[in-house]
Amino acid sequence: MTDRDGGLFADPEGLARDGWKIHDTAEYTYELRQWLDNELDSLGDIWGSGDEFANDMDKSLGVLRTSISEYIDFLVTAQKDLADYTVQMGGNYGRAEGVNEDIASGIDPANGSRPGGGGRR
Repeated sequence: MTDRDGGLFADPEGLARDGWKIHDTAEYTYELRQWLDNELDSLGDIWGSGDEFANDMDKSLGVLRTSISEYIDFLVTAQKDLADYTVQMGGNYGRAEGVNEDIASGIDPANGSRPGGGGRR
């Protein structure tokens, strides 16, 4: 993210919070799928059964229903994965920020001290 001065920054707590919101969205999407399945199941065979028309409708709309359910399942999985990665990224940024603060606190330009030691000169 960028701030108003054009610099880069990360908000570890915000990332973790947003990650949990994405989890909530995944749960809601799953609940919608369950609702849809229950509603369609309660209708029964709306185009009948046993005749040519019913068989044709089942071949097309039955496949469509299965495809929609599978798509929603994939969407829920993607949302959960994204949520996990977002929470993890927030934690990573938080740890990196802590390490950077530790390194920066060891720098004293007045006496020429730098973090670490050795290395190429």
